[in-house]
Amino acid sequence: MPVVWCSISAHGFGHAAQVIPVLNALGTVVSNLKVILRTCVQPSIFQENLNVSWELQAVPQDIGCIQQGPLAIDIAGTWEAYQVFHENWTQRVEREVRDMDDAGVDLVLSNISYLAIASACQANRQVVALASLSWDRVLVPFMETARADHQTIYEHIRQQYMKTTHLIRLYPAIDMPIFPSSTETGPSFSLAAVPSQDLRKLLGIQAGEKLVLIAFGGVPLTNLPLKEMELCEGFHFLVGGIVLDGSWKRVHCLENIRMPFGEMLRQADVVMTKPGYGTVVTAVHYRIPLVYVRRNNFVDEQSLVDYAREHGRALELTGEDFGRGVWKETLEAVLALPDPLKPSPQPDCSGIVRVLRKYLKA
Repeated sequence: MPVVWCSISAHGFGHAAQVIPVLNALGTVVSNLKVILRTCVQPSIFQENLNVSWELQAVPQDIGCIQQGPLAIDIAGTWEAYQVFHENWTQRVEREVRDMDDAGVDLVLSNISYLAIASACQANRQVVALASLSWDRVLVPFMETARADHQTIYEHIRQQYMKTTHLIRLYPAIDMPIFPSSTETGPSFSLAAVPSQDLRKLLGIQAGEKLVLIAFGGVPLTNLPLKEMELCEGFHFLVGGIVLDGSWKRVHCLENIRMPFGEMLRQADVVMTKPGYGTVVTAVHYRIPLVYVRRNNFVDEQSLVDYAREHGRALELTGEDFGRGVWKETLEAVLALPDPLKPSPQPDCSGIVRVLRKYLKA
């Protein structure tokens, strides 16, 4: 039974969303595949989407960034968390190595934990990184030149990434020159099932009205301009992570709908989001217009904005207008955009699987 140790960042849902279709594709060509999920991502994501035999081990794999809601990064808190994570580095690696040995791991797949890479190297396992970004590049905008501890953490991360056997770089991706070898592939995202229920009917949306799915990833929005949304004639809004009473007619709670997220996304007229990998590439694939709110200091943001504008229909909503609920003009404008000249790239799990099989046999 081939065993793949899959280390997944729990910074939002996007990292799991990249890995799941790859594991599903790998399971169709590798008999009796077993996957050990080393991650703190909530189990329901895998229960709903992962088709191979898997075991979840909820062990932290990295920090990512500490968030103050989906649009703001707690920079000081992020550096403090990295400092704590690195203080017992040797013990963390020893635990990973011991557990890899106990599981009889054949291949380590990392998205995009440098702890997993360092541990695989020490355990004498092949380790492949699968990612569209890396944490050393993410931290660069937050570094203070006068802080030696920032530089130490940054260099330590880079040293671990250099131990990677190979990087599979998922389009659209940032440059990641620290990895010693790499393969460029198309995007990785799950194809959603054909909707089994009419979402518009469930929500009571009338003909001519548009449905906006508000999807900002795994970090919930805690402050939405609900009153302004309720006054936005011609639109309905579906949002998760909030509690609503029955007085809201245009704002709907996502958790009240018994339907997979992908099926809901496919029925949206517009997706409102931050530029995050999974949401952007999936919406573009299904030709759903995007309204995005920038974070302005996250390293892959521009590459995703460029992707959305080149292959889809996308417009920016400023953070100020988002907070004030000044949405209607931008929503109407994105719906009026012409179709893009360039079709969106197709997911390329078959190419990724060819690379993984080569290392799985090594």
